[in-house]
Amino acid sequence: MSNNNPLVSIVMSNFNGELLIKETIESVLAQTYQNWEFIIFDDCSTDRSREIITSFKDPRIKPYYSDTHEHMVAGFNYGISHSSGELIARIDSDDTWEPDKLQKQVEFFRNHPEYGACFTLVNFVDERGNILTERDTERVLWWDLKNKTQAEWLRYFYFFGCGVSHPSAMFPRKVIEEVGSYNLAFVQVQDYDLWIRIVKHYPIHIIQERLTNYRWFTTGANASAPSEKGIRRANFEFSQVFCGFFDDIPDELFIEAFGADFTRKSTTDPDDLIIERMLLLFKTVFCGVVPQLGGAQKFLSLLQDEKMRGVLRDRYGLTQMSFYEITAKPIIYEETVYKASPPAFAPPKGKSRPHFLSWLRRRFN
Repeated sequence: MSNNNPLVSIVMSNFNGELLIKETIESVLAQTYQNWEFIIFDDCSTDRSREIITSFKDPRIKPYYSDTHEHMVAGFNYGISHSSGELIARIDSDDTWEPDKLQKQVEFFRNHPEYGACFTLVNFVDERGNILTERDTERVLWWDLKNKTQAEWLRYFYFFGCGVSHPSAMFPRKVIEEVGSYNLAFVQVQDYDLWIRIVKHYPIHIIQERLTNYRWFTTGANASAPSEKGIRRANFEFSQVFCGFFDDIPDELFIEAFGADFTRKSTTDPDDLIIERMLLLFKTVFCGVVPQLGGAQKFLSLLQDEKMRGVLRDRYGLTQMSFYEITAKPIIYEETVYKASPPAFAPPKGKSRPHFLSWLRRRFN
């Protein structure tokens, strides 16, 4: 970092958040680290959000009131593009931070400027602020993860999904300038997509303290409890993320992360690595989904290249006949990726319910 007291740009998108936005803003004002600006994108709210936001007179709070409803991703990108900080932090209008959250993340980047993002562990809290436990919802284990190497995170994101909390995130501006901001096409997985792009180039870190309070509405009112429309949209978005998952990963990092899953074990041949990337897209990932749409597209592309057709045939026993057989099977997901109770969080066969939570811990850590 250029100095020991960097400006932190806090970015928040809000739509009709009158119920809890006051509490969120107050948690930002209460931070022990005070060198920040707070950019609030109000996404054409129709409730009392604007009245509540304008009641705060701190000049570091910089609201923008949109005349049209553009969705939260547009708000995130507006906030980033209109920010000035060396570090960028995200918060949602129904979540809160513990007072030393920013301080500890800034300290982390002072000591580890080579990292691409820093997260914290979270408390799941209900509408009334009560901390939820495993007895209330198994979801409290979602983001209760230990730190991993860059390669381990890549592997985790591919096989198990997003394991870090969006409203706990802080990342350097230089990282966003390199990998790009949020993808406007994504509503359900915009954070997952960004973390994948970051971890292809940088290690990431989770502070092992519960410094973020993530709101989980028991009535299913927040974005993390999606509608049927949201589930269908998530299926499409995940398919797009998977199609490009292995693009731009340096070969050395790719081998470290996924070498154990190769068909040709221990290969380092550049042509083999192209095919291994394609074959991984036919393996089962989280929630029982096989991202074979992406695999079929990659396979089709390889068949157009005479040299790669030879490598597929001679080293892997794959021909155009293999492609015909694959594409005769269902290509689009037969199971939804994003359910209220996804298969990834159901006890596997042979495991009784009392042993389920301990099994989840072992699986996710």
